[in-house]
Amino acid sequence: MRLIFATDSFKIYKLSYKGFPIILHDDMRTCLEALHFLVYYCIQRGRVASKNSWVTYGRDLYDFLSFVEANGIDWTSVNSRIDSHVLSVYRDKSLTDFGLSTSTVNRRLRLAIKFYQYAALQGWVSNLPYLIEEITVRQSKGFLAHTDKSGGVRSSPDVMLKGQKTRIKVLSTDQVGMLLSAIDDKEFKLMIRLCLTTGIRKEELLTFPKSYVVDPKKHPVKSHYVVVLSPKNMATKGSHERAIHVPKSLMADLWEYVIHERSGLSTRSSDNHHQLFLNNVGKPYSTISNTINTRLKRLDLPFDAYPHILRHTYATHTLAALQNRSDLAFNPLMYVRDRLGHSSITTTERYLHFIDDITDGVLNDYQREIDALLEDV
Repeated sequence: MRLIFATDSFKIYKLSYKGFPIILHDDMRTCLEALHFLVYYCIQRGRVASKNSWVTYGRDLYDFLSFVEANGIDWTSVNSRIDSHVLSVYRDKSLTDFGLSTSTVNRRLRLAIKFYQYAALQGWVSNLPYLIEEITVRQSKGFLAHTDKSGGVRSSPDVMLKGQKTRIKVLSTDQVGMLLSAIDDKEFKLMIRLCLTTGIRKEELLTFPKSYVVDPKKHPVKSHYVVVLSPKNMATKGSHERAIHVPKSLMADLWEYVIHERSGLSTRSSDNHHQLFLNNVGKPYSTISNTINTRLKRLDLPFDAYPHILRHTYATHTLAALQNRSDLAFNPLMYVRDRLGHSSITTTERYLHFIDDITDGVLNDYQREIDALLEDV
């Protein structure tokens, strides 16, 4: 089987869906069942706004269908007891032969389960290759714990692996200093600083418009600039608008980059790109590539560093700094929630549990410490 991504010519009722995943058989015929399901799951339901999610769902379904085809399994034959074990065999092979993590296997299983549920509704299969069982889960003790009426019991397909509790990875101030010191490229350092001081996602970083950068001399502020991330100008998760706060020192450096480095890079391409950051040939970075992750990995740091860890670092340090101040007229948790663009306070609340992971003590001013670190870099 093969996985390809559609061009502008792929249309549904005259509306183009560039980048949509399409799974092909070896003879280049479209796998229609997969296409119909992905159209339903990614487009028709209206709950998947990010094209990056299309890529993930396409790859996950492709992985499952490629597995069954390579092993001579007919995924539609789930009537007998032996055939009904297709998902458990896929699960166990993913763990043992391919060495995938529990979270990755469970994510792929969830999509395969959704695929079978859709297949059953379409009449492609008469049975589902799993049973539903009741499991006991840890009840939330957080801000909205009183709203949980489940009694700690959930229904789950029996093929799912027991979830492993994962800890959010957060960089200490010392590690942030090591990271910034290891970066020689001025543009890349600015990209990392923007992540560390605003908590923006990788896709937002790579589509951040040049028009959002202003001349500090013409637009002076006391401490920070309020920048509204609009889905009309850039990629945002769920196409939601939100505001971030860019420190004035960073804005000044971004403006210098626009005037000097970026102006030179832009001449290397015939197109007039609106994105702030350009690669060495004068074009925007691809949002589906691993360029940023690869460059961080090449730094060969003694700790993990990738865009989402930078986001976690911003959230945890900022929350710790704000909670230590007694003069605030707002809720620190709400502030961080709004900066990160979380739809639920419970998502932001998890950072409360990781403040103790900041090993070098409670910070008084995270943004100021980032600036101080840069003076020595």
